[in-house]
Amino acid sequence: MIETTVKLFKKPKLKKPIMVEGLPGLGLVGKIATDHMIKELNAKKFAELYSPHFPPQVVIKPNGIVDMMKDEFYYWKGKRHDIIFIAGEHQANNPFAHYEVADAIVDVAKRNKVKTIYTLGGYGVGYLSKKPKVFAAVTNEKLVPKIKKAGATFDKMGAIVGAAGLLIGLGKLRGIDGICLMGETHGQIIDARAAKAVLDVLGKLIEPKVNTRELESRAKEIEKMVEKSIRKVETPEPGPDSTRYIR
Repeated sequence: MIETTVKLFKKPKLKKPIMVEGLPGLGLVGKIATDHMIKELNAKKFAELYSPHFPPQVVIKPNGIVDMMKDEFYYWKGKRHDIIFIAGEHQANNPFAHYEVADAIVDVAKRNKVKTIYTLGGYGVGYLSKKPKVFAAVTNEKLVPKIKKAGATFDKMGAIVGAAGLLIGLGKLRGIDGICLMGETHGQIIDARAAKAVLDVLGKLIEPKVNTRELESRAKEIEKMVEKSIRKVETPEPGPDSTRYIR
């Protein structure tokens, strides 16, 4: 394999489809959100993306069979519109590769007549927020009012690195509107609460609004683990030479 390749299993007939991307990034916010939607909606896989720009290894499944590194395309059929999801375990490993992989994903969007690409990710702030804000960026100024109405804010500036940024940027060049939703997150800690915040906003923009109670439970578990780790660092176990007191 010398270039990124999309392997198509079936060609679903889609009605007014949009695309939702959630590949690994800061806090795994986008990945958690997209994987949750795929699970809740029982979306169907229709294609896989393979690339020489993914890690040079295979994955051993529980039955001992190996599988190539890949990202996956799923679809879900709704009443107002259908959705194509792009999910997976990897992003590309260098700038050129990011462009090649993103361009292959936009090709799938274009072939299926997608009008809007939504990319989901995290906005690193260095701490876990109990009520994460959702920051947005769009490729069309006309989209701003409805994104604000859904609860996202536009008060951050900077760059969007990787698939979350390139997909909407390359999509714009090919006539596809783009919306990026970024949940406020620590950046180095898996953040289900930020993923929930992103889905809460997304649910006001597209059909359907998925149940996020499971993400709330995961968020509480993660926060307990973090708090426990912090307490352990702040109050280390006494060493063998430490003075002990009975109180």
